[in-house]
Amino acid sequence: MNGTLAMLCQRFFSEGHERAVSLASEQTALWEKWLLPLTSEQPVGEDPGYDDDFQRMREEVNLLSGIDTGLICQLAESILTTRAKDVRVATYYAWARLHQDGEEGLADGLALLLGLLERYGETLLPSRPNSRKLALEWLAGAKVLDSLLLYPEVDRPAFERVLAALVGIETVLESWPEASRPQLGALSSALEARLARAGGADAVAPQGDGTAAITSAATGAVPAVESIRSGRDLLDQARALANYLRAQPQGWLAAHRIIASVRWDTVHQLPPQDSAGCTRLAAPRSDNRALLKRLWRQQSWGELLEQVDRIFAEGVNHFWLDLQWYLFQALSKSAPPVDGWAEIIRQDLKVLLARLPGLEKLAWEDGTPFADEVTREWLLRHVLDDETGLLDEITPSAVVNNTEDVLSLEAEALAQADSEGIEKALSWLQSRPGTAGARNQWLLRLLMARLCEQFGKNEMALHLLSELDSSAGTLSLVDWEPDKLFEVRARRLRLLRIRSQRNDVDKAALTRQMEALLAQLTALDPVRAAVLY
Repeated sequence: MNGTLAMLCQRFFSEGHERAVSLASEQTALWEKWLLPLTSEQPVGEDPGYDDDFQRMREEVNLLSGIDTGLICQLAESILTTRAKDVRVATYYAWARLHQDGEEGLADGLALLLGLLERYGETLLPSRPNSRKLALEWLAGAKVLDSLLLYPEVDRPAFERVLAALVGIETVLESWPEASRPQLGALSSALEARLARAGGADAVAPQGDGTAAITSAATGAVPAVESIRSGRDLLDQARALANYLRAQPQGWLAAHRIIASVRWDTVHQLPPQDSAGCTRLAAPRSDNRALLKRLWRQQSWGELLEQVDRIFAEGVNHFWLDLQWYLFQALSKSAPPVDGWAEIIRQDLKVLLARLPGLEKLAWEDGTPFADEVTREWLLRHVLDDETGLLDEITPSAVVNNTEDVLSLEAEALAQADSEGIEKALSWLQSRPGTAGARNQWLLRLLMARLCEQFGKNEMALHLLSELDSSAGTLSLVDWEPDKLFEVRARRLRLLRIRSQRNDVDKAALTRQMEALLAQLTALDPVRAAVLY
């Protein structure tokens, strides 16, 4: 048994290997009619290579589109029960059933194959060992694995049946000569990767989402409420309820929270990740990213709300925290009472992040983060209430005095940035009269940095803060504005910490910068700096 399959069995069959063997035996017993010898003289029949039905089956399997999997299954039954016990026919049948019925179909097909292997072993057709080996290895080839991708959701009972059949198959094959023993490790690896993408063995509701499931829910083809038997059924029922609620007056919030509850509250641990925080979850589609950005720039709040809801229900996008930022923006800009729902969404997200600490620091399999810099900034400020303590220590000393005319422009600048965009607000600040002189220019740059930081332009804020820090020496700020200098350096430190979470940065250089800033902050005010450690 290959290592991946052994690991999966340990996770799913806590009772031990015997449970897998027992389950496999129960499955193969259902195929007795298909397993009976064809004749006493020729139990496995004759090679079907020139059989018309076999040729037709092969042609159907090799089609690029429009494949009739029902026909393949019919032909397989006819050949296996009347003419030939051939592993090619059995593997084609297993693939066709997978294509038709997903995990359940694959489990049935593998159970049939296991029964044939147990009963006929190396006498199965094709008779040449190498041909038989290649026919069995076809099960671990691209065509079967591509079909497996059509069903990313994992149903535990069906998955256990698949594993049990594979264990039985591997056990039989271990007795074959090494030269003719097929290698099925690629199939086990694909199943393990699919399980990881679906949220692991203990996911209550599927974390992935297949096209077939979406179509089923959209057309109302969902099981009755009393017949929920799997996570798949649970998710389909939730969608049906949500679709009904969305059609009701002010029903959006209830509909959204039903889906969010099923997709979030059934997750009890972080997705598996490597040392860099990269999970094995597929990243959101680039067209969805572009669509959301476009709708936000156009301030199309209603359509943005609709698209976020749609995307949230696809794949593993419930882990895509950028969606929550867009959702909060769309709700906040909507008319009453919808604008009040933004706070409810924020609180729901806070509960999720409290249950799964560190989720916002993880990344997709391609290295892109669950939460980009803008979203992480928003999470720190408005969702997690900046639990790092950085802003708590900056804000009290950054209160604008009445005499500080430049910093008193902050409220007006924020309002302008909110209504017309950050670029307009910066231009407006730059053109304000009465800001001449080194001190006023320094304070103006500080105000711009605050504005950039609040509106997600972290890189620009960092550049402004670096300039302010480097020019502080020439202005003797340590003497006449120690609080402002502390603010500048603390903000720099926080933004550098956010930047250090990215995978494309020089972490060693950033660490040196952060340590230097921490030392300077400690020298300025040890009491206020204590919270930054």
